[in-house]
Amino acid sequence: MKRAPVAMLLFLSLAGSALAQTTLDRAHEAFRQGQWQRAAQLFTQAAEETPEPRSRAEIRVKLAWTYFFALKNRSRAEQSLRQALQENPDLEIIPDLYTDDFVALFARVKAQVAASPGPSPTPRPTAPVTSLAALRARLATAVDAIALEALLQEARAAEVGQSPAALPDLLELEADILDRLGRPQEALRYRGRAQALRTVAQAAPGTTVVPLEMIRQARQHLVAGQPQDAIALLQGVLDALPACIPAFEVLAQAYLDAGLFDEAYSALQTALMGNEKPELLLALGELELARRRPNAARDAFRRAVTLDPSNDRALAALGLLVASLEDYPSAKEYLDQALKANGTLFQARVTRAQLALLEGSPQEAVTHLLRALQVRPQDPWATGWLGVAYLALGDVAAAETRLRSATQGGAQEFTLFWAEAMLRQGQAAKVLTMLAADDPNPHAQLLRAHALLATGRTSEALELLERLVKLYPTKGEVRYLLGYAQFALRQWAQAWETLKIAQELRGAPQHVSQAVSSAAKASQAQQLMDSALVPPPLPPRR
Repeated sequence: MKRAPVAMLLFLSLAGSALAQTTLDRAHEAFRQGQWQRAAQLFTQAAEETPEPRSRAEIRVKLAWTYFFALKNRSRAEQSLRQALQENPDLEIIPDLYTDDFVALFARVKAQVAASPGPSPTPRPTAPVTSLAALRARLATAVDAIALEALLQEARAAEVGQSPAALPDLLELEADILDRLGRPQEALRYRGRAQALRTVAQAAPGTTVVPLEMIRQARQHLVAGQPQDAIALLQGVLDALPACIPAFEVLAQAYLDAGLFDEAYSALQTALMGNEKPELLLALGELELARRRPNAARDAFRRAVTLDPSNDRALAALGLLVASLEDYPSAKEYLDQALKANGTLFQARVTRAQLALLEGSPQEAVTHLLRALQVRPQDPWATGWLGVAYLALGDVAAAETRLRSATQGGAQEFTLFWAEAMLRQGQAAKVLTMLAADDPNPHAQLLRAHALLATGRTSEALELLERLVKLYPTKGEVRYLLGYAQFALRQWAQAWETLKIAQELRGAPQHVSQAVSSAAKASQAQQLMDSALVPPPLPPRR
C-alpha cells in the first residue's frame, strides 16, 4: 500500500485542528452582518467541533447571547447557557460585556446547574499545547511560505488549550506570521482580537470594557482612506467582544466608506439594538440616503428628532431631506429650529436661503447667505446663491460680481445665472462667447437667443427660437421671444399670432399683452399698406 506524501498528511491533520476556528470566524462574521439565524447555526457547529471543554463552553455563551440579544429566544439562550455550564461549571462571564438581563439569566442558570448537577460531560481528547517560545523560535527560522503556513496552522491549533493570559501573545504571533505571508488585513484582525482580550484582562471590575486604542486606530485608518484595514481591525475586536457597541458604530462607518452598504446597515442595526441614540440614527439616515431609500432615511431622522428634539444636527438633516423631497413647509420649520439651536450650520443656512427664494423673499435669502458666508467666507456655493438672490432683488452689479466669483471658484452650476446678469448689464457679446451653440440646456439656449437679439443677429435668433418652440411648445418665454424676433424682422402677422399664443402660456413676461397689441396694430397697418399698394382694376372695355 502506497504511503501518502508527507505534505498531504500534514495538511490533513492541520486542517482538522483548524476547522473549529474557521467555523467560529464564520459565525462571528454572520453575527456582525445581522444574519442571526446563520450565526446561531455556526456557533452550534463550532461548539460541536471544538474538543476542549472550556473553549466549547465559551462558544456556547456566544450562542446564548445570539439567541438572547438578536433572536429574542430566551428559552434557547437558557438552554445554551446550561450546556456551557455543564461543560465548565467554573465558567464566568464579564458583566460589562452583556446586558443586565443576560447577566441575571446567566447567574440564575449557574445556580440551578450547581444545585442539581447533571452527568459529567464525556471528556474529549485535547490537542497538545505547544509552547509560545517554541513557536517564536520556529518563526525566526522559517524561510519560505510552506514553513510559515504550517506554523500558522499549528499556532491556530494551539489556541484551543492556551490559557486566557497567554492567548493574546499567541494571537500576536499569528499576526506576525500573517504579515510574513503578505496577508496584512488578516494580521490586523488577529491584533484587534489580541488587544481586545488584553483590555478585558486589564479592566477593573464593574467598568465598561471598550478597547479604546483599537477603536482609535480604526478611526485613523478611516481618516487615511483605508476602510478595509479598519474593518479587519474591528472584526478582530468583535471576535473577542461580540457585544462591543462602540466597535459596531465605527465598523458601520468603515463599511460605509468601503461602499459596503448592506454590511454597514447590519452593523448599525446591531449597534442600535444595544443603544438607540440620535448619533446612530443620524448615521442610519445617511446610510439610507446612500442606499437611495429617502423615505427610510426620513424615518431615521425623525426618530432622532423624537429622541432629542433639541439636536440641531438631527433637525438640520431632517430639514434638508424633506426639502429635497419638496416638502417645503416642513423643511422650513425644521431648518428654522436647527438654526435657532445652532446658527453656524452652513448647509442648513444655504438651503434655508433657497427656500426663501422659492417663497419670493430674496431679501431674506440675502440675510441667510451673508450669515452662511461668515462661517465659510469664500465658499463658491454660498457665494453663487448670494448672486442669485441679488439678481432676484434687481441688484445686477452685485449679482454679477458674486456669480463671476462663484463660477471662477469652481461652482459651474452658476454659469447661466452669471450670463443672465451680464446680459442685463448690456454685455450680450460676452455672453455669446460664454455659451456654446450646441449646449443642450434649454436655459442656455434661451439666454443665447436673448444675446443674439441684443446684438442685432435677429435672423440667427429666429432660427434658434423656432427650434426651441418645437422642443418646448408650452414655454411662454420661448414663444414670446419668437414673437419678438418675428416682430423685429417685420413679420407682423406671424408675430401677432405667436404673441397671442404666448399670452396664454406660463412663463411669458407681464408685458406680453402690450406686445400683442403692438403686433396687432402693426399687422393691421401692414394689411392697409398692402391693400393701398394694390392697383385699381382696369375699366371695362367699351
